[in-house]
Amino acid sequence: MYKEEYIEIANAPEEFKIYESRDGMFSDRIGPYFIKGRYPEVTMGIRILDHHSNLNGVSHGGLLMAFVDTVGGYIAAKAGEGPSVTANFNANFMRPAPVGAWVEGTGKALKVGRKAIFIRVELTLKNKLIFTAEGIWQKINKEKGIIT
Repeated sequence: MYKEEYIEIANAPEEFKIYESRDGMFSDRIGPYFIKGRYPEVTMGIRILDHHSNLNGVSHGGLLMAFVDTVGGYIAAKAGEGPSVTANFNANFMRPAPVGAWVEGTGKALKVGRKAIFIRVELTLKNKLIFTAEGIWQKINKEKGIIT
């Protein structure tokens, strides 16, 4: 029910398809997220809806951070060729994203090591940079559920 209701309201641009999250129910509940392209030229998107906003009528910072975590996790999984978890990221809020805005996220693997992937993510609104993050995603052994 949740997803279907908000997918239509989000009115994503035509080239974007719904992103079927692999990072659990949390992302499904705060989205919906959308995706276009193929790694490494992938872009994810989210429409800022009323339930994403703070008292100022703009996106809550926690929503943008959760979206960045998903974008970064997607890039880390592709670049690292396997599952990973967020170990750390530094967030830089540059401009607000008002309710109704379409926000796009892109990411790049800066370095892929044996145990960690270093990622940079950028969010844009109408081609203007609104948020950046740099972080580390730790590779995990999915069968054992442990960090490698």
